[in-house]
Amino acid sequence: MISQTFPFAVRLIGFTSEEEACFDENFSIRQTWGYGYFRLEDDNLQDPDLYVAKASQLKALVTLADVRPSEVRPAMLVGTPDVPLPYPAVDDPIRWDQLFETLDELVERRADALSRLEASDIVTVPERRRRDRIDLDLTDPAEYEKMRAKVPENGIVLVVDKAPALRDYLSDLLARQKVPVAWVSDEVEAVEVCKREPVAFVMINTSTPGLDPYRLCWAIKEKDSLVRIAVVFLVSKPFVYDVQQARYVGADGFLNKPLASHHLVTVLKKFLPFA
Repeated sequence: MISQTFPFAVRLIGFTSEEEACFDENFSIRQTWGYGYFRLEDDNLQDPDLYVAKASQLKALVTLADVRPSEVRPAMLVGTPDVPLPYPAVDDPIRWDQLFETLDELVERRADALSRLEASDIVTVPERRRRDRIDLDLTDPAEYEKMRAKVPENGIVLVVDKAPALRDYLSDLLARQKVPVAWVSDEVEAVEVCKREPVAFVMINTSTPGLDPYRLCWAIKEKDSLVRIAVVFLVSKPFVYDVQQARYVGADGFLNKPLASHHLVTVLKKFLPFA
């Protein structure tokens, strides 16, 4: 039996918003016994523990293949696919007792796989991509310019924050990753540093007093720039991450606080090829 007691993160693929809400409701009920689960929102950059895909959606199956499930990050299907796939499947419409029984079995197999990897000192491979790129329109000038933009070589990480505790934690973590880092405490200074230094990755603590993270992200993400700067929000309650507004200003996603070091390292490696 696995010793992990916190909820397992599930990435849903191919479900409607109504179906996602149904997952949320049943995951919430399930928290009172057995293994707990929660749904990762689309822009949450945390790597999932498990994937659940809708078998009747071809695009969902393509996306599932693209993220390459494994024993460490296993997958299951809801419904029966048109072609045989090497993942366990449950009925559609969902029988929740059946779904949780299958998820629990995958969690146990995942625990065994992690134990074997830890014994052999093998590092697991993180989720490669948080969004599929199936419908990318190369005729769209905005998409083309976005693709042309490059991450600055040996770019620095900029942290926008006033809290000394978070600064100390991130300083130690980034030093161990040998990633150069700069610190600012307000929007004006953050924009100035991005203009003056080769910034590649910005973390904005949304709890910073007097700061509007959406406005700051918009200012950092200069239009038609040939330099690509990733912007990630560090979120805790009561801040509510507005997906539509965040995408409009160009935010790359968010991580929940308190930050787990392995999640942050994974995100750094996604956006910084030199990290």
